[in-house]
This record gives sequence, structure tokens and C-alpha cells, in this order.
Amino acid sequence: MNDVAKMAYALAAALAFGSTPPALAQDGMGKEPGTRLLARCEPARRLADQGGLDGLNSSERADAQACLGFIEGFVWGHAWASWREAKDMWFCLPAGFSGGQGVPVVVDYLQSHPDRLQEDAHLLVFLALTAAYPCKP
Repeated sequence: MNDVAKMAYALAAALAFGSTPPALAQDGMGKEPGTRLLARCEPARRLADQGGLDGLNSSERADAQACLGFIEGFVWGHAWASWREAKDMWFCLPAGFSGGQGVPVVVDYLQSHPDRLQEDAHLLVFLALTAAYPCKP
């Protein structure tokens, strides 16, 4: 099973077993404020740094998996929308990019822009990826 499939499976399992907060089911992560996105993605960064789930409690694991899944889904959604609309992407990711590679980019952006943490998560992920991976003419 590839990394994307593992993340999707983990996120589906988390949703099925109710380990996500009601806000996720009601409004979706994209509408959550940046403060909540940062809280979800900090454990994901620790997960990437440690190379495994050890050291994270079940709530942190759920947050880390939600963050990874959100970034991965955001990237694929943006790529699909760009293709569908026959428009250039706003950011140009390296080949083989994964949600795990996006986590430190998003966390760094959020920590560097505390004045923006009340904005929607989907906008902040977009801004972080656009700043880190601008398309070259």
C-alpha cells in the first residue's frame, strides 16, 4: 500500500470510529481557523520528525492524520481543478510531492504569520504552498 493509500485509510478509519471532533464533520477542516490547523499539524510535524507514531497520544495521532489528509487532499484538489479549468496552477510542487512534505511548509508558514491564524485553513494552506513553491515563468 502506498503512502497516499495509507493516509486515506487512516483518515477513513478515524472518521468511522468517531475520533475526530464534531467541527470536522459539520463544517470541514477547510473552514477551521488557522489556530486549529496549526494544532492539528504540529503533531504531524513531530510524526514526520520522529519517523513513526510512537510518542503521540491517540488525539495527537488523529490530528496528525487529519492534517496529512487535508494537505494531500488540498494538493490533489487544486491540481484537478487546474486541469479541469485548463488554467495554470498557483503553485508548482516538486515531482512526487506528498502531504508529509507539505506539513513543515504549512507549520512554518503558520508560525511565521500569527496575525493570519484566524483565517480559514484552506486559504492558509494555499498561501503556504504558493509562498514555498512558486511557479517559474
